[in-house]
Amino acid sequence: MEKTVQYLETHSQNPYYNLAFEEYVLCHRTQGDYLLLWQNDNTIVVGQNQNTEAEINRAFVEQHHINVVRRSTGGGAVYHDLGNLNYSFITDVGDDGISIRRFTEPVVAALRSLGLNAEASGRNDILVEGRKVSGTAQRRHGGRILHHGTLLFDANPGMVAGALNVDPEKFRSKSTKSVRSRIGNIREFLPTDMDLPAFWEYLKKFFA
Repeated sequence: MEKTVQYLETHSQNPYYNLAFEEYVLCHRTQGDYLLLWQNDNTIVVGQNQNTEAEINRAFVEQHHINVVRRSTGGGAVYHDLGNLNYSFITDVGDDGISIRRFTEPVVAALRSLGLNAEASGRNDILVEGRKVSGTAQRRHGGRILHHGTLLFDANPGMVAGALNVDPEKFRSKSTKSVRSRIGNIREFLPTDMDLPAFWEYLKKFFA
């Protein structure tokens, strides 16, 4: 018998509310499978164990009025804007424990169904044509698991470069050019014209 996926939206672009909403679902909806699709406006989200001051360019963040918030999962700092769509899967821990592959496979499948050459890479990235379009992280809470990720649809790489203190192992410099060479926007790879609201609706139906 097929499982029913329960879909939830926050109807908010406030990162503090969105992450609190996600946390509430993880801790209080203890049965069933949940999908959340959501957006944060101009936000840096730092990983649970990161030193915030070391991750952000404070002067740039203050100048551009960028929100800074900590999430409950590990991984690196990421920049969100309204060209980015976030997704969360919340479900029971399976026989494979907290395997990331279990959750990246349906995302890769969704992108491939749009005609993109998508693949999972490394521990928690999804690539299209060798460029990163998604980063993921997860945590376990009792017998439940939260897996969430970004989907760069039409994000501003210049803001990514300015807002974050970029790891020199990932980028040769902090320039927009170096960030653009590593990350990609899904929209630029699409064989057909699709805007973000249509992409949102497509994912909702595909994952359900």
